[in-house]
Amino acid sequence: MIKKLAISVFILALGIAGYQWLNRDSAPRAGGPRPTTTSAQTASPQTPPAPTPQPANSGQESPNLQKPSGQSQTNNETNPNLAENANAERPQQRRGGGMGMNAGILARQASTSVEVMRSVPQQHIAKLSVFGVIDAQTATALTATSGASVIQVHRQEGDRVSTGDLLITLASDNAQEQLRQRRAALSEIDARIRNEQKKQEHDLAALELERELLRISKNSVDRFTSLNAQQLSSNTDYETALRSYQSQLLSVQNRELIIAQYDDNMKQWQAQRAQLQSQIRQSEQLVTELMVRAPFNGVLAKINVNDGQEVRAGDTVVELYNPDSLALFVRVPIRYRLDQNQLSDLNAIDDQGIVWQAKAIRPVNESGAQRLTLIPASGQEIESLPGTHLSLTLSYPLPKPTIDVPLTAVYDQQRVYSLDRDSGAIQANDITILGRSESGYLIDAEGLKHGAPIVTTRLKNPVTGMRVSPSRGQQGDRS
Repeated sequence: MIKKLAISVFILALGIAGYQWLNRDSAPRAGGPRPTTTSAQTASPQTPPAPTPQPANSGQESPNLQKPSGQSQTNNETNPNLAENANAERPQQRRGGGMGMNAGILARQASTSVEVMRSVPQQHIAKLSVFGVIDAQTATALTATSGASVIQVHRQEGDRVSTGDLLITLASDNAQEQLRQRRAALSEIDARIRNEQKKQEHDLAALELERELLRISKNSVDRFTSLNAQQLSSNTDYETALRSYQSQLLSVQNRELIIAQYDDNMKQWQAQRAQLQSQIRQSEQLVTELMVRAPFNGVLAKINVNDGQEVRAGDTVVELYNPDSLALFVRVPIRYRLDQNQLSDLNAIDDQGIVWQAKAIRPVNESGAQRLTLIPASGQEIESLPGTHLSLTLSYPLPKPTIDVPLTAVYDQQRVYSLDRDSGAIQANDITILGRSESGYLIDAEGLKHGAPIVTTRLKNPVTGMRVSPSRGQQGDRS
């Protein structure tokens, strides 16, 4: 730390000493400019001053006398060595002091030389360099529907498959056992339904016989009632006939009740049977899904299991995508407002030369960007796999005239500076970037006058009112 401080102090002292040495003879003095001294005067302070020059017609000449201008020129031409010695002995006079030099520097810095261009709005085709990722619009991940073990993997990653092709065979003891149990329960219900139907047929036949017996019992009661009224029979015979009639009547009523309950019983059995059939279909589906098959024509993107591996319900076993559904998804900043263009006007070309056409656009998403979906132009095939990132140039016509300015003219992507020809000062102007061109931005500057000079030279800290001067030959007429 002390060493760094000493070095700094030494450099400062050296700078001060150099500044004083440069300006020691430059300070103006009272009484006029500083006289010029010769080497002889510098070497001998006692040398008397030069005598006053004599008139040209005095007739006497002395080498110590200052000659008139015409005679001096003649002498110098006669004796060139004398002129050279006199010039060599005469030191150069310093011009100006330290303040004069600094004033000149500030004067030069006060007016920065810049390049300008005219603001002439025109129709442009915007070009935008973006990055996109390829993904399939038709893709699926096949999962295990229940806990199972992998019996065999029939295909490999990258294979093209057709709808219904067997990919993986799984085995699950639980699913198959459950299916067997439910099928057995269904057989039991079917047997009960058949018994109910047969019983119903028997009850209907028995009801006819019981009604006939009831009619006979009723006639017997009527006969004993008539004989008893004539006192031709005993009360015991009448009571026996009456009990037989009542017993037969009760039997008929019970049979009719059983027959009436048949429909309700059959509905219950049919409901149980339908429920069990649904469970059987689910079990059959589980068993069927143990045979993993391709749901559509596609390419196997990834196989996540091996032979003999145990999987759980919900585990992904294979991933499949349709190569004909590959698309390029690009995110574009919302300020470019691509949603204001027709989809047919939006196209791009990637670094491999493939042309892409816009298919759909999502105006705004959670990240404040537009999502553009591009598909290959007709007749072009994509060999890239899903997840591949591509660099491409997006082209689209702008809906309104814009100004093409270089990158150096735009500050913070929201303003440019125009030049006032009369005052030489710059003025900030708010802009909206609508796209990119080959060399810069395509901007919309509504507050900028037509033909106004735009400063294209990059300024370090530009502010409104800062004075600049156009480069030679430029007065804001560059287009």
